[in-house]
Amino acid sequence: MQEVVTFISEAWKTLSESFAIKAVLAIIAEVAIYILGLKHIQVLGIFIILVFLDLITRWSAISYTMLIDMGANPDNISGWDKYVAIPAAWGKGLISSKHMRKPFVTKVLTYCLATGAAWCFDYMAGAYAFAVNLVWLYLGSVEFLSILENMRDGGNTAIAGLLDIVHAKVDLILKK
Repeated sequence: MQEVVTFISEAWKTLSESFAIKAVLAIIAEVAIYILGLKHIQVLGIFIILVFLDLITRWSAISYTMLIDMGANPDNISGWDKYVAIPAAWGKGLISSKHMRKPFVTKVLTYCLATGAAWCFDYMAGAYAFAVNLVWLYLGSVEFLSILENMRDGGNTAIAGLLDIVHAKVDLILKK
């Protein structure tokens, strides 16, 4: 329990340092991005949110597995328990960037590189955002499916049914 309190305390301290200045600058930056219409930056922000959700759901799935390995009954583990157990899983070394399929920064850099290459293709072909939209659709879909898989691995049985439907629809589209 002390690990959880320490983790939350450190996170709160990091977030709250100069919070007012950070919040004002973030609001100014967000308004400027939307006024200037920088669609690529807007989508990058959304992609970063998806990657963050993917990491959080992956961490909760790992902590869920840790709780089961420690002898907890899966029927008695609540959604909250999985997230509260994340610091303990970090402490045991179960969660680490080197153990993830792709670390956060690598995913975001891959997004930027793929978007840049697609933009170059669209520019050379004279197409209006064909390749860029294709790249965004692919990367967003991959993150979405990963989030669903992580939720399923974290013991959410309702998501397992949704994931089966998504896989069936994708298979149907690919067979055409």
